[in-house]
Amino acid sequence: MKPFAQNVKFKNHNAVNQARAQLLRIIDDICTKHNLRYFAIRDLLVGAVHYNDFIPNGLDSKAEIALLRTEYEKLIELLYKEADSGEFEILDRYKSGAKRLVISIAKPFSIIQEDLEIEGIATVDICAFDYLPESKAEQTLYTKKICKLSSKYEKMVNLLPPVTEVPMNLRKVFILFFSSLFYGSRNPKGTYKKLFKSVKKYNDTKYIAQIVPKTDVVVALDDIFPTKRIKLHNVEINVPRVYNKWTVELDSKLMEQTQTIQKLDLVLLKEFDTVCRKIGVGYFICGGTLLGYKRHGGFIPWDDDIDVGMLRADYDKFIKEGKKYLGEDFFLQTRKSDKKIPYLFSKIRLNGTAYITNYNELRDFHKGICLDLFPFDYVPNSLNERRRFVQKALFWSNVHFETVNRQIEKPIYNGRSKSFYEWRARFIVSVKRRLIRLIPLRLTEWLYLRKATKLNSKADKLGLKTVASFLPTYTYADVSDMIPYQDINFEGITVMSLKEPEKFLNMQYGDYTQLPLLHNRVGHDLISWQVDDSIAKKYHIYDN
Repeated sequence: MKPFAQNVKFKNHNAVNQARAQLLRIIDDICTKHNLRYFAIRDLLVGAVHYNDFIPNGLDSKAEIALLRTEYEKLIELLYKEADSGEFEILDRYKSGAKRLVISIAKPFSIIQEDLEIEGIATVDICAFDYLPESKAEQTLYTKKICKLSSKYEKMVNLLPPVTEVPMNLRKVFILFFSSLFYGSRNPKGTYKKLFKSVKKYNDTKYIAQIVPKTDVVVALDDIFPTKRIKLHNVEINVPRVYNKWTVELDSKLMEQTQTIQKLDLVLLKEFDTVCRKIGVGYFICGGTLLGYKRHGGFIPWDDDIDVGMLRADYDKFIKEGKKYLGEDFFLQTRKSDKKIPYLFSKIRLNGTAYITNYNELRDFHKGICLDLFPFDYVPNSLNERRRFVQKALFWSNVHFETVNRQIEKPIYNGRSKSFYEWRARFIVSVKRRLIRLIPLRLTEWLYLRKATKLNSKADKLGLKTVASFLPTYTYADVSDMIPYQDINFEGITVMSLKEPEKFLNMQYGDYTQLPLLHNRVGHDLISWQVDDSIAKKYHIYDN
């Protein structure tokens, strides 16, 4: 099995990276001199943590630092004083002349490429983090309010872009006209003043986030400070003390954790294969599992689940008969056996384990380590008809997931509403929640299945040749490239695979042999996991 870290080819964009590094050194010197606490976020943080440089091939990535609001304002004031030196310029205005919501400092650079000199401007964005209320429900209401004000302000000040820069058609003309009627008479200065009065509402709470111009991840203040120093390019910068909200640390501990979970995945896959052969149904490994088999000779080193697909007829037979043959350590999770699950596909869970992610953390259903089982349904041969068919199927799957995701538990607020806006916002959330919870998930599931499975019974009559899965993403394959399934050796056990796996992988991933960049070699948004001692001992999970 290949390790997490492998050689990464850096494309030569040294000129822009050098200019960014010079800007970061200026900021770092000012902040150090005046005791201002800044920290790298997003792309800049990822580059520093994983490469000690900017993200490879990352001209489209941004270099962003953040400070708490009061320190942000001090830094901006100091930068205006330093700008006279000519080492950089401050980008603080929109084209209309109004103030920007995020200020940048910039420096010109040039790249020699194919005997041509390409000039550009390297920038570092300086963002402000603001305090948030303690309650998650109040955080949601508060950030929505700020984002609405930010959006309104940006629409006002960017209302009339130069016609030469925006291809105009009739629809855009109408949008521009009605936007002018709605926003043109508004007062940008008044909105700007109201916005920055609102962001300073809370002070010295436990949580902070960038909420202007849009909400970033919410982080605990203690996870940011005290910051750590990391070398990036040829300068040292500050990064948060704990940065797992933006990226994970790819170390031996994470790899050991992933390999342990993969052993449990194999327990699930072996049991699933045994039951399928016993009841006489076919299946095929797909997704990341198939990709790992072809590219790595087994698991993708950073993947921690199993993906399998089945034609709908085999899938239905497995759901109906398979649970009779599954061992006591396994749970077949469907909408019937666990009505609170949001999924439109099924899973086999390993009892005595837990796999907690950002998505399922607050949801009430079985969260054991799992094997994902995706049904494939027939779609039209004609590409135009197929496109319309798929759009409708995806529409109903989105209806289901929107319904699931909005059927939230009752929000918990700290204290009574402190303004009419908060009272109205809480009331609207309460009404929406009650109305959406009236929609039965059985109905949204039925509406999706009615569309997705519509052609299965007519497949032979219509001569249909292609099947597709719409969950969690749209994938398809010609049946002639799938069947007959072939037995392969996957991590020491015999499983079923497609007749032509390369065609399936090319459709789903393009050049599937190309490794992703280092910082993208991560699994799911895993928060925590566990396995009972009895399960670990029974299946020899911790044996070498």
